[in-house]
Amino acid sequence: MNLQALPALGIGVSLSLSSQPDPVELVRRAGGPRFVEYAGLAEVDSVSAEVARIRAAGVPVLFHPSYINFCGSFANSAAWLAATAEHVRAVASPWFAQDCAYCFWEQGPSYSTQLGYFVPPILNEASLQLAVQRVREVQAAVPVPVAVEPPPMAFAVGGMPLFEFFGRLARQTGCALLLDMGHLVSWEMATGRRVLDAIAELPVENVVELHIAGGRLRQADDGPVYMDMHEAPVLPETWRMLDDLLPRLPAVKALCYECEGLGEEAVLAVLAQLREKVRLLSGSAALKAAAGGAP
Repeated sequence: MNLQALPALGIGVSLSLSSQPDPVELVRRAGGPRFVEYAGLAEVDSVSAEVARIRAAGVPVLFHPSYINFCGSFANSAAWLAATAEHVRAVASPWFAQDCAYCFWEQGPSYSTQLGYFVPPILNEASLQLAVQRVREVQAAVPVPVAVEPPPMAFAVGGMPLFEFFGRLARQTGCALLLDMGHLVSWEMATGRRVLDAIAELPVENVVELHIAGGRLRQADDGPVYMDMHEAPVLPETWRMLDDLLPRLPAVKALCYECEGLGEEAVLAVLAQLREKVRLLSGSAALKAAAGGAP
């Protein structure tokens, strides 16, 4: 599929539809999001009423769940893939994104919340080739481009640089990529290495979406561990990662602030910061053109 033809969505928010802030109220505010990304169950009927409210407010939606195995040897359920395809079509999500992590084990398909967290892939050759299988499996079922996201990593197993693993995954499958700034920081803290040292391995033309979110640092015996916490402030390390990457990514279509549990004013303040950073730093003409105030 032609990633260049994907629509530029601009700057938006990502949240769970059952939590605050209310996405429609955010959309209606001056300086509000230009799109809403949401997590949800596979079955579209579980979110159709909320999605209809958002679309009626005048913005598109992106579906970003947590039940697909994009890595490992446990294949995804054909029924769940069919439900995902139906969901994507029904809400007109222009692409389908999720973290590349274990969401369920051998007993059958499930949600990452039932494991308690995403379990990241092993960063080695054998794991990469299994990830290629899993991504192609989803691509064969889903009618829109698939975007794969490096997950948060409280620990890292395997010596392959993060951008080499995901760069080769993108090249072998043609998938899009979603980069979460905090997740990248988490890998750096878990390994003591810099993601930018392997930026040449990353097909930057495949990076269509960026995430930024709050987090906290937990002090461990061997150094800080990044904890993904969307209700917390965005850490300085995460802002710096965004500053470093924005100029290097020419094909980004969407920049998303993950903001579950926050008040409207706090969300609007971060959206304003993101618009200014895009204006000053982004290497994507499409993202610059689509970024703005209220729709």
